[in-house]
Amino acid sequence: MNTRLEKMDVCMNPKTPVKEVIALLKDADWRVAMAAAVALGDRKDATAVPALVELLDREDKEPQLFTQTEDYSYQTFAGVCFALFGSPLPADTSEATALAWQRRGRLKQSAIWSLAAIGVADDAALLKRLQGYALDQKQDYMVRAASFRALGIFGDPSSRATFEKGMSDPEWCTMTEARKALAKIAMKN
Repeated sequence: MNTRLEKMDVCMNPKTPVKEVIALLKDADWRVAMAAAVALGDRKDATAVPALVELLDREDKEPQLFTQTEDYSYQTFAGVCFALFGSPLPADTSEATALAWQRRGRLKQSAIWSLAAIGVADDAALLKRLQGYALDQKQDYMVRAASFRALGIFGDPSSRATFEKGMSDPEWCTMTEARKALAKIAMKN
């Protein structure tokens, strides 16, 4: 197992022991780590929760390169609204920074979705963490949207205030996930 694709195939193979997939969460190639996170969510194995939380811990220590730029506008095409961003990276950007930008938020998003699939709604610290991600404008929008979606799946009433604040998020996907999560909470009551 040497190449990126071989490692990703190992992650997605249902016969691969969960322990091996968890080990690949630490792979130096972010794409392999993301495949491992996705595979662990597919398996819904609660033994993966500590490793997925550890992945979030590692990603939280990475530079906040995924902060949204102010330089964007919206354009509608075929009835769908798209955000058009200016170039976020200067021409003299290092290879390491460019790579970090490529992976921005994707590992967190995958870990969050997997935690939601596994169903760890009883973890108060994790709920608080996801509530923080959901409202943190320095997080990539896909991390914020994934956090709202996960919190909606968990359906914990302590997230209601987070959903209400998210209803005014400037990013459409994030606002929509907050709205859907709030509706799920309302239906339960």
